[in-house]
Amino acid sequence: MSDTLAPLVARASRLAVPGESVGLLDGVTLFSATSTEIPMAMFYEPMACIVLQGEMEVNIGQAVLDYAPGTCFVGSIALPVTGRITRASAERPYLALSVTLGRDVLADLLAEAPKVTPERGKCYAFGPASEGLLEASQRMLTLQDAPEDIPVLGPMVRREMLYRLLRGPQAAALHQIAAADPKLSQVRRTLTWIRTHLDESVPVHDMATCAGMSDASFRRHFRAATGMSPLQYQKTLRLQAARRAILAGSEVARAAFAVGYESPSQFSREYARMFGLPPSRDARRLLEAGGAEPA
Repeated sequence: MSDTLAPLVARASRLAVPGESVGLLDGVTLFSATSTEIPMAMFYEPMACIVLQGEMEVNIGQAVLDYAPGTCFVGSIALPVTGRITRASAERPYLALSVTLGRDVLADLLAEAPKVTPERGKCYAFGPASEGLLEASQRMLTLQDAPEDIPVLGPMVRREMLYRLLRGPQAAALHQIAAADPKLSQVRRTLTWIRTHLDESVPVHDMATCAGMSDASFRRHFRAATGMSPLQYQKTLRLQAARRAILAGSEVARAAFAVGYESPSQFSREYARMFGLPPSRDARRLLEAGGAEPA
């Protein structure tokens, strides 16, 4: 463990609540988990995630990312992902710090950051966190010991964290958030439309029409941006939404119907393929574990 990471872990361990996300500041969250048994389903808004301790395997389409201490994920587009914590225990929980990425704040910072050409295509990046980012994260955690200072200093430290991201290895992906890329804007518009029409069986042609692209162009740009096909993106969102509804007490058939499934057997098969167990058994497992998923 690096000299920078060790004190970060020590301080985060004192602040964390196992199985929960703790808000440190508006847009800054500390997540902790001790279980490695339960598949997770997460919806990433544009955000950065800095792993402090433990390990996690995250799936974005066909890509598999191995989160390890000192690594950082940056996503510049809304992504439904699945994953599983692979190393954690009560003594050494999985710990990760996340920071939401707002377009307005980033656009303001871009004027001060070194010029970087936004990556075309893939809208996420993953790799080592810079020393500067880890040091700024340490200041964010240390600030929690002085709550009276948080209203004034908190936004300044969060701004520094974002600036360090713009100076780090993931900068090109981060620039996508504020970039004026018409194709990416068209894909983003379609992502919002898909999320608000989960209960409808929408063919890809209609999605492409919403984006203002030909079918072939839409499929190409969509996969490049999200790492998955439009239908895979839609299915992942549907299953995640159904899982949340079932956990909230909805009947399985009702939850399936609410997200556009007409066949309960097809829903159960696809649900089990994603989460490892059929809906009712998965819900029972989650409720017994009493765990939360990263925000």
